Amino acid sequence: MDMCVSTDLRCCGLEVVLLQNDLLKVEILPEAGAKVWQITYMPLNAQLLWNNPQIDPTTHTVRDCYDDVWSGGWDELFPNDEEAFIAGKRYPDHGELWSGRWEAQPFASVDEVGVKLRFRTPVSSVLLEKTITLRRGSACVFFSHRLTNEAMEPFPFLWKLHPAFAVSAAHRIDFPPMRVVREMAFSGTLETAPEQFEWPYTTVNGQEVDLRNVPGSEQKQLHFFYGTGIQSGWCAITNAANRLSCGLRFDPEVFSCCWLFGSYGGWRDLNVAVLEPCTGYPLNFDAMMAAGREKVLAPGETMTTEVIFSVQPNRDWVSYIDENGIIVQEADAELPTREMVSQDHG
Repeated sequence: MDMCVSTDLRCCGLEVVLLQNDLLKVEILPEAGAKVWQITYMPLNAQLLWNNPQIDPTTHTVRDCYDDVWSGGWDELFPNDEEAFIAGKRYPDHGELWSGRWEAQPFASVDEVGVKLRFRTPVSSVLLEKTITLRRGSACVFFSHRLTNEAMEPFPFLWKLHPAFAVSAAHRIDFPPMRVVREMAFSGTLETAPEQFEWPYTTVNGQEVDLRNVPGSEQKQLHFFYGTGIQSGWCAITNAANRLSCGLRFDPEVFSCCWLFGSYGGWRDLNVAVLEPCTGYPLNFDAMMAAGREKVLAPGETMTTEVIFSVQPNRDWVSYIDENGIIVQEADAELPTREMVSQDHG
């Protein structure tokens, strides 16, 4: 079909900005934190994001508990994860963005459609501008982000992308080489694993586990950790049932780590994997500050970055995602073994 942008649809009473080309359909909810509600790969009619079957999207206030109202899709977290005090001010659970009503300005040209989104945070006085674009003939969604500190003081922050993916035992998760650091206050079912280890192998209850493989929901698994020391900015997930891969390409100078929250039936009976490029860790803001892993915006300073979400059929795993968003499965590469990982990391 031809490219289109529309605001004619509603989702649970909310305005939807619909972007579509012949390969992708993207649904955005400006009134619900500019949440990307769904991304659909049209040739396979495959919905890639996870939507909570128990909770519909709606508008929220900064007083809401994120976990209790999380409807899924792709949110952003800023300037914190868990509730925090920053420079003497209290910041709500999962930050200021997901409960905000964003301004939305759709646009279209011959070769692209998109929407420009704006939101000024109520506590931190930061202006966030985000442009989401589809291009003709491309199976990529292009995100352009711009953050400006409009306050009179330097502002330390955490910023995290939070796309939730629908998963099953047919799915596989891929990251670049990284060192996994478990969140000891939220051990889940990795409680007996080492506190740190090299992705993707660990030992749980004396058994070797390859964390790339998504467990079936009947196993009631819950994984939460930080992927640190990444040199290449990407993360990906592949569905073996239809051989469809999707993932994010991002700047590792901005998003220096990538978190994983994976509930495989183990948290509220939900089956979802959230791949979370983030500017720092851990989720406790004071601990992140003490370790010197926060980002800081000076008064009047603007930070910009680009992110690509891309989709590629006929893949069994992902070796990397290049700077143009091309998902690569190295044709001659074997699936890495534990011994290969050990050799690579010395």
